[in-house]
Amino acid sequence: MLQMRTGTLYCMRLTISSAIIFASLFAQPAQALIFGEIVVNSKVGEPLLAHVPIAPESPNEKITTTCLSIIGSGRVHDQQKANLFGTKLTLEGDANTDRQIRITTTERVTSRALTLRLKANCVSNGLVIREFNLELETAAPPTLHMIESVSTPEKNEVTTTVQKTDDGNFMQQLDLNGSVRAGYFSSSRKLDGKSNLGSGSLWLKATQNFRNEAALVAQGWLRNDETFRTSAGSQKLQEGYLKFSAGNADYRIGKQIIVWGRADRLNPTDNLTPRNFTLLTPEDDDQRMGSLAAKLTYHSQENALTGIYLPGMDPNIFPVAVTPGIFFTEHIPHANQIAVKFDQSGKDVDWSASYFSGLDMNPDIAIGTTTLAGTNLIFEHNRIRVLGMDAATVIGRYGLRAEAAYTWTRNGGSNDALIKKPFLNMVMGGDRTFFDYLNINLQYYLRHVTNYTDPLSITDPVLRSVAIQGAVLSNQLNRFQHGVSVRVSNKWLNETLEGEIAAITSIGRSNYFIRPKLVYAFNDNIKGTLGLDIYRGESNTFFGQLRKSSLLFAEMKYGF
Repeated sequence: MLQMRTGTLYCMRLTISSAIIFASLFAQPAQALIFGEIVVNSKVGEPLLAHVPIAPESPNEKITTTCLSIIGSGRVHDQQKANLFGTKLTLEGDANTDRQIRITTTERVTSRALTLRLKANCVSNGLVIREFNLELETAAPPTLHMIESVSTPEKNEVTTTVQKTDDGNFMQQLDLNGSVRAGYFSSSRKLDGKSNLGSGSLWLKATQNFRNEAALVAQGWLRNDETFRTSAGSQKLQEGYLKFSAGNADYRIGKQIIVWGRADRLNPTDNLTPRNFTLLTPEDDDQRMGSLAAKLTYHSQENALTGIYLPGMDPNIFPVAVTPGIFFTEHIPHANQIAVKFDQSGKDVDWSASYFSGLDMNPDIAIGTTTLAGTNLIFEHNRIRVLGMDAATVIGRYGLRAEAAYTWTRNGGSNDALIKKPFLNMVMGGDRTFFDYLNINLQYYLRHVTNYTDPLSITDPVLRSVAIQGAVLSNQLNRFQHGVSVRVSNKWLNETLEGEIAAITSIGRSNYFIRPKLVYAFNDNIKGTLGLDIYRGESNTFFGQLRKSSLLFAEMKYGF
């Protein structure tokens, strides 16, 4: 028996798998109540109706409604937190067979995705908590309110004036631009096994201008990524904020995308607003999401001082492979976050220094409770502090950039295996344009982990497996990690055809990502994109674990 268990754990060392469940079950006492899988019988816009089968371990176990309760709803990635008003739990079925908990609410559920945490505290062997992550079907196609197009308007997206009044009026004009997109993706980016996906989306950006340099901005998208199945529809308000100026100060209040860093796409100081890495789009910037923030920037000649307050945190959304018997909980504590940045531009060298104190958008992995139903792994977002700097200059036809940040974490030392260690992350490189349009960008990156310990040396098999997965996720499997990124682009046919190859590879523990892409502009409004995402490497590497996310993509886009 011991040999079988040891062999199983050895084979699954480098991934979260069912071995964690069995090893944990052997080490912990069984619970006296088993929760089955939840069945939802309601849709968005209706009061919740759901059923959870239960099975007491002993026929004599007394289960009553007083033992059961719904505790604080959690949050799953960027999905809306559900307010479950008037929740009622009742028991249905025979006392010995076909027993189930009926969950209802008096208020309608407006969120398509929500989390339920069901607690039973009257079982003989202690407390049982089971978390369910739900996706409700949409009763009708959602209505688009005020949401946007792309992060930055492109030249083929022509601004349309919808409303314009006399200059003397307080409300001057509403600018609306966006795009309609149809795409094909050979697989999902969620590691869920789905393939051959047809995507349709509407992206909008609306700017209501007022006098005195004030404006209200809203941008976002409405999309369906599974051949227009109604239940697969989704929508996202990326930004919605008020901006205005007073003297030398600029203000922004609301949900906004804040991007820091001067390096090319690898930005150690970019810690404020998240990305959705599972979104089916050919453009990296479309994956950005906004966070609720108050931002003040004071300008003085060539200098700027920025202060930012964020009352909460939205995490990065990344792919997680579905493993039978493993269920995930995401814990995002309430925390006030602050960031400051001093920026100088306009001289021979542009540079900035920044500081951030808040929650880590990339989680640590903690081990939760284990029941017969499975093992709970917790995505824990801990507090970090980041001190960063960046600089950029131009020498002839060469553009040079450097960016670095040191991150302090809550890690307790070399023996703390499940919280990422403090680390230094730096990028340096440059680019040059040859002939008219051929641009070559080359960068070197380095990560150094403080108080490093090898997770492979951990003796406890369960702790070792989770520690390895956490180290792979946070790029801390080795004390030093370094590599290069390359991006080569060119234009042809009177600038109507643009090609790009972007790649990043790690030296040592080899793994890499390559994206070749072609974009053709049929006219000023319509363009087509064709490309590949290729992930390769061993399973215990960052890009290697994303191998199943490799895909072919094609998209037609009409901008207006």
